[in-house]
Amino acid sequence: MIIMKKEEKKMSKYDTTTKITNFNVRWQAIKSACMTTISKKAGDKEPPREWKRKLLICRHSPIRRGVISWKWEHIPYAISTHFARHHEGCEKFIGTERADRTEVKNREERSQMNYVPMEMDANIQALMNIAEKRLCMCADPTTREYMEALVEAIREYDPDIAWALVPQCVRCGGCVEPFGTCQYYNKIFEDMPLEQQSDVMARYDHYDEHRQKVLSLKRGGGLIK
Repeated sequence: MIIMKKEEKKMSKYDTTTKITNFNVRWQAIKSACMTTISKKAGDKEPPREWKRKLLICRHSPIRRGVISWKWEHIPYAISTHFARHHEGCEKFIGTERADRTEVKNREERSQMNYVPMEMDANIQALMNIAEKRLCMCADPTTREYMEALVEAIREYDPDIAWALVPQCVRCGGCVEPFGTCQYYNKIFEDMPLEQQSDVMARYDHYDEHRQKVLSLKRGGGLIK
C-alpha cells in the first residue's frame, strides 16, 4: 500500500532544490578505519554493497569519516531553524536578514516563511540522525519535503547512503512518538509478516521501495492508493 498525506499529494509550493557542494565519502578509507580497529588491513578494493549497508545499519564510528555538504538556495527561515537544531556531527550556515548586510529594508515585515539561503556539512552518522527526525510523519510537512529532496540529491552520488536515511519508526520497528497517534509505520508495513519486520535490513529495503514509488507518483501525478 502506498501512503501519502494530503499535503504530499500536491506539488510543493516551496523551492526544495538541493545542491551537493562537497561529497567527501571514500568507502575504502572508511573500510580502512574499520579494519584498523581490529588490527587488520583493508586492502585496495572498494567494499561491496552488502558490507556498506551492514555498516550503515550498525553505525560504527568509521562512517563518520564520510562528510557531505549541501546548499539550499531557498529555504523558509522557519524551516531552516528545524535543521539548525541538529548539532552533533554537523555544521550550519544560514543567511542573515540584517538590513545593514542585505537588501531587506524592514525585518518586521518579513514572514517566517520568507526564503533564506542555508548550507550544511554533516558526517554520515549525523545525516542518519537528522533523517530520523525530519523524515518522520510527525515532522513539519515542509521540513520533510526539504529532507526528502536532500535524500534524493545524495542518491545521485551514493544510493547506499540514501537507502540508510530513514524515519525513526523504520529503524526502530515501530512508532516511537508516544505523544502522537501516527499509524504510518503500521500502514506501510501491514503487508510484511512480523517475523520479516524483525530484520532491520528488510525494513530498510521495504521503506526505500515505498519511498521510490511515492516519489514516482509525485513526479508523474499518478493515483494515490
